[in-house]
Amino acid sequence: MHPTLPRIARPRRWLLGLYLVSALLVTLQQGVLHQSNNFRVFRSATINLFARRDLYAAHPEQHVDFYKYSPTFALLFLPFAWLPFALALLAWNLLNALLLYYALLRLLPGRPGVSALALVYLELLLSMQYTQSNALVTASMILAFLALERGRQLGAAAWIALGTFIKLFPLAGVALALCHPRRWRFALILAGLAVALAALPLVVVSPDALAAQYRSWRAIEAADTLNRGYSLMQYLYMWFGADWPNWPVQLAGTALLVAPLALGRARWSDAAFRRLVLCSVLVYVVLFNHQSERATFVIAYTGIVVWCVGSAPSRLKTAILALTLLVMVVHDVEIVPRWVKSEILIPYRIKGVPCVVAWFAIQAELFATALRSESAGTALPGTAPEPRGA
Repeated sequence: MHPTLPRIARPRRWLLGLYLVSALLVTLQQGVLHQSNNFRVFRSATINLFARRDLYAAHPEQHVDFYKYSPTFALLFLPFAWLPFALALLAWNLLNALLLYYALLRLLPGRPGVSALALVYLELLLSMQYTQSNALVTASMILAFLALERGRQLGAAAWIALGTFIKLFPLAGVALALCHPRRWRFALILAGLAVALAALPLVVVSPDALAAQYRSWRAIEAADTLNRGYSLMQYLYMWFGADWPNWPVQLAGTALLVAPLALGRARWSDAAFRRLVLCSVLVYVVLFNHQSERATFVIAYTGIVVWCVGSAPSRLKTAILALTLLVMVVHDVEIVPRWVKSEILIPYRIKGVPCVVAWFAIQAELFATALRSESAGTALPGTAPEPRGA
């Protein structure tokens, strides 16, 4: 046995226990002592789908707020709607926690994976306390990346499609496929799965009823287009008074996201470059999401952590990771007075500041790597040429 394995296995088991116990404690808090409103929203959507009611209308007799996920998610949530509330919430929390645990250890074997699990724990805990799906979405994007790395296009497309029908922004994971061969084949597989998942509720509702649900979903999403949440658009407005529509900034961010991929074709065969793209995508989907909120940051912070612990260290990465952890602790842990949170941290959207700094640093690294490899004119020594058939 390798001498370092026991030293790695022990903290890994402790972290697994921590994730399991946290899922149980959050269930006691949100499912026994009182019933989480967010989870009631999810469960009620399944009931309303089967009852042929508008998923996106107000249902004050069931819950506060509105359902904003897809009709497909309402159907896929059926097992959690069928079980008793507390048991269903425990299963949901375990699914989110353990899938993220598994994905991070697959992405970063050994000590880096253990470090990543420890560093994202607080954000996972916050996401579970909100009974959100963000840890599940994070894991789906990482597992899609890993499937692409192993040449499993169907698996990658399935994870992206499933994540997209939970929340729309995992569709940005398509950028991960640009570095791999047979991209058009992947696009066709993803499109086929998307059509199949979009039509899946037809097993319980008529085509007309499903079309009406999608129209209602589009209407409620359109009503939120002026929101800025914790996005870069919010910071541009707060810092510079830029009262612009969201879409030009989102379009510019998307162009900036894919530009290093277009410039750095010689780097496509470099695994480190591809993983850096994954980190960028994980931060991008929060930073440019006009509906991003506090519980969403488990996605972006996971990208920052993977970038910092999964590659060569530097002073810049250390400083950004320290800033991320500081903001995470003061924002999510009750160690600062409540007035500081209510008067400073929340109004000034401090939670997203590390994401702004980290994403532009990651993009700068991607651009530098892409331009360096392109200036050489060929792939770097030790990298294999891109397989044919793209």
